[in-house]
Amino acid sequence: MGVDTIKGYYISRVQEQTCGEIWLKRFNLGKHIKILRKEGNLIKELLRINYPLAGLGFVETSPFGLSKLRGKMEFCKMWNVAFEGKSFFALPTNHNCLTGQYYLGLRQWKESACRFLVDKVHAFSPEVVKRYLEKTPILPGDKSKVICISPLDNITFIPDIILVRCTPEQAMLLLWSYSYRTGEIINGETGTAMCISLAIKSYLDRKPSFSIGDPGSRYLIGLSEQEIVVSIPFQLFGPMVETLQSRLKDWKG
Repeated sequence: MGVDTIKGYYISRVQEQTCGEIWLKRFNLGKHIKILRKEGNLIKELLRINYPLAGLGFVETSPFGLSKLRGKMEFCKMWNVAFEGKSFFALPTNHNCLTGQYYLGLRQWKESACRFLVDKVHAFSPEVVKRYLEKTPILPGDKSKVICISPLDNITFIPDIILVRCTPEQAMLLLWSYSYRTGEIINGETGTAMCISLAIKSYLDRKPSFSIGDPGSRYLIGLSEQEIVVSIPFQLFGPMVETLQSRLKDWKG
């Protein structure tokens, strides 16, 4: 595409860097955070979404203005803290999910994690776990040393991924705004952890995704029977909001 503009929110020539790094270097951070907050509120209003949208940022150092998460919890459960309106950053010591730490590149694979998948997640056998892991993307460990998480309502950083807790219809309308502009089909997942489908794959592939959940994450997040979660890379969010705002009445008509 070769476009690098503020108005379009496209950043396409330097995908090897995180969006946050690029924007901090080149543009006025406060101005674009204000735009991002406005866009998050607009999506909530247009689609009548009940929860704040949440931003995830994979950074190298502890950010100014955010408090460290107290205690330990699963990475997916951290999202729910943001859906409930709280902002924070998490270090490797805050994670207590063995498999989540592996997917985030925070620990090497060990038999204890395999036993966890078999005993706690109820995978059929270690052989099944091995086949599953062959299909599982892993985030480079240097990307997850510090993870910032915040509702967009009061976000103070440029996120890499935006998470939307919503109904299937709301997800359909939101994701259609991406396909409408690009002609691309969006693939969602189950049968794997939500942190892989929504945070890791979207970060690595730079494409939207959705997940109907897994037997652990759905309950840790507290999703109702009518809810799923959508993930959107930051650089795609602005154009999707613009399209949704202009076309929503036609799609719902």
